[in-house]
Formats: sequence, structure tokens, C-alpha cells
Amino acid sequence: MQQSAVIVCSDVNMLPAACCTLLSVKRNLVAAGVEFLLLGIDLKPNEVAEVENFARLHGMTIKVLPYATPDTARQARGRWSAATLARLYMDLQIPENIERLLYLDADVLAVASVDELFARDFQGKALAAVDDYVMAFPEKAGARQRKIGMSEGGRYFNAGVLLFDWSVCRAKGLFARTREIFEERSHLFENNDQDALNVTFDGDWLVLDPRWNTQTGLLPFIARPAILHFTGRKKPWQATVPWVHRRMADRYAEDLRDTPWASFCRQPSATGRVAGFFSHVGKQIGGLTRLARMRAYFSNS
Repeated sequence: MQQSAVIVCSDVNMLPAACCTLLSVKRNLVAAGVEFLLLGIDLKPNEVAEVENFARLHGMTIKVLPYATPDTARQARGRWSAATLARLYMDLQIPENIERLLYLDADVLAVASVDELFARDFQGKALAAVDDYVMAFPEKAGARQRKIGMSEGGRYFNAGVLLFDWSVCRAKGLFARTREIFEERSHLFENNDQDALNVTFDGDWLVLDPRWNTQTGLLPFIARPAILHFTGRKKPWQATVPWVHRRMADRYAEDLRDTPWASFCRQPSATGRVAGFFSHVGKQIGGLTRLARMRAYFSNS
């Protein structure tokens, strides 16, 4: 097997979630020799030590790669923080021996075996990914693609779970190219680095089954999710945890229980749980047409 790694990028605010992401992969991976990397954004020595302590507690090794946010990332436009752009620079830190790289957002959990990803045939592509939910709405997807300069009729991926043929990315300088694109067109990008990555890999990515990046809106019709992606502003570790992710809230709490990060998980009150349920039902009823379109697209992907 190729030398492989899993990487998450995180600043201090998301460190507990990022470490839980890596731990979830370890629990669902049989293959040996996979490295666990964390690109630590502007972390202090004591914060790096907390990551290392978490890893020891759970019987794993997490290698922290130092990263100082460059000025170009600090000037990012839109609602995303500069931290979200760190992955555009991760090629500068990835060890030279890595040939296959699984990138995960910090709001992701593996919930079933992921070994298949580390043996996946790229079919000549540099990247494998899952369609973004926006692809279920051609008028919206098309408008975004035209705006950012993608090819007509192409597909647009969600960047929360990305499987790279890293040797190809490195040889072709694809991340350096992505940074150039971001600097040239950032004023056009609603989704900052996700848009930039889609422009770079336009037509050069393998479409994965949505079970490998089950975005929150896809949960109703993905029978066997392997990787959950908590898209949206409400996350499982918050007191406002969405009803569909209530079981995942317990998982975060358990993994962080004996760490300095235990308070990261804010369990909802009984009243909050009831309100969350009725909010969920209301959204399902109110979004039936939207849900039907998403089901039709992703069931046939």
C-alpha cells in the first residue's frame, strides 16, 4: 500500500473537534501505516501539547504540523475565517513520503470502515470527492460555476472530504495553482477555498458515492453513511445540536470526557431537545420539494 495520511486543519477554537475527527478515522481503519496529521493554525506550544496528550489518551499518534497564517489568507473575503484557507497551504507542510492524502474538515466524523478509500483507484484523476448538495439544484450550481469560471456542465464537489493522489498533486503543483486562483478571483468566491479548489480540479476529479461525505441535508436518503459531515452552523457539540445529530453529541462528549476540553461539548437541556425535535419536523415538512430534488439527484449519482 502507498504511504498514506489523514489530515485535518484547525486553529485553537476547533482543536477538540479536529482531534475527534482523527480519532474517528483511527477507530474505523484496519490498514496499518496511515499517519494522522493536524495542521495547527497559529498554535501555541501548550496547545500542541494538548493535542499530543489527547492522542496518547486514545492510543494513537497525531503529528502536529506548524502553520502560521499568511497575510493573503488573513485578507480573505466572505463569511469564512482565515483558518478555513489553511488547506490551500498544506502542501508546504505535508511530509515528502506521503502519496495518498485524505483531507477532512474538523466537523466530520467517520462512522464506518474507511479502508476502501485508501485502496481506491483514482482512474487517472488527482482527486476523489463527493458532489456538493448544491448540485441537486442545477440553476444554482450553474450560476455559481459560471461566476467562478468553471467549465459549463461540470460537477461541483464539497470540500469537506477530499481524497488526493498526493504524488500527482505535488508533481503538478496543483496547490500552488489553487493559491494563484484564489488570489486572482477571491472577490468572486462565495465559498472561498472550496470554490478555488473546484476551479483547479475542474474535470480532474473522481466522483465518490455520497456515503463518503454525507452532508447533513443528505442524511434522509443515504442508507449507510461512512463519513458524516455536519454542514451548517449548528454542530453536534453545541447546545443547539440538530435533532438528526443528537447521537453524535454523545460521542463527542465521551471522547473528550477525560481531557481539558470536556467543556467543549454543551449538552442541550430537555426543553432544548424537545424544541430541536419540533424544529426538525418543521424543516422536513417545509422543505419537502427541496428534499425531493436532493433525493432524486443523489440517489442517481
